[in-house]
This record gives sequence, structure tokens and C-alpha cells, in this order.
Amino acid sequence: MRNGVVAVIVGAVRRTVAPGLRDLMFVGFLSTVLALGVLGVLLLNTAMQQQSDRMALQRQRVATMIDQAQQIRTQIDRLATPQQLAARARRLHMQPVKRLRFTVTGGSVSRQTREAARSHAG
Repeated sequence: MRNGVVAVIVGAVRRTVAPGLRDLMFVGFLSTVLALGVLGVLLLNTAMQQQSDRMALQRQRVATMIDQAQQIRTQIDRLATPQQLAARARRLHMQPVKRLRFTVTGGSVSRQTREAARSHAG
């Protein structure tokens, strides 16, 4: 039944449209399809290029942030050297500990503990 309907439509088109005009319509249809295809490819290419540009910009930002992080790590390492820490401690009037003092609270101290503390202290 479907083939019959299609045959009727094709027959009607053949009777109403002259052969030269029919060929012209076919060429126009193919040209339209081709133009839409080319336009689609151009739009796709443009979108991909924009995405590529955004990715390159993001990579550049990441590289800049990595460089900044490395500079900060280097600065922290420079400020945390023993010489720098000692100089800052002297500016704060801090002195090195020469003798540790332990404070025992709440409880008795055994004789062994006292002797151990004396041996370490002196």
C-alpha cells in the first residue's frame, strides 16, 4: 500500500513538473544540502577552535600558578633556614636553652627520677 502511495505521488510530480525544471529543483536541493553541510562543518570547526583557545588559556593560568607556588615555596625555604630563624630569635630577644627544667605536678617523685634528672642536667 505504501509503495502505491509513493508511486502516485511520484507520478503526480512527473506530470506537473517539466523535466528541465525537475532537474533544476534537484540541483537546487543538492546545493542546499551541500551548503548546510559546509555551514555545519564551519560552525563545528569554530566551536572547536574556541574550546581549544580556552584550554590554552587555562593551561597558561595553571603554569603561572605553578610558578607562583614554586616561588612561594622557595621564599618559605629561604625564611626557614636555621640562620634566618636564629636572627629572628635574636631580634625578639630570645636566648637558647642551656638547661631544661622539668616541672612535676601532683604526685611524688621517686629517687630514681631525681637522679636521672640530675644526670641529664649536669
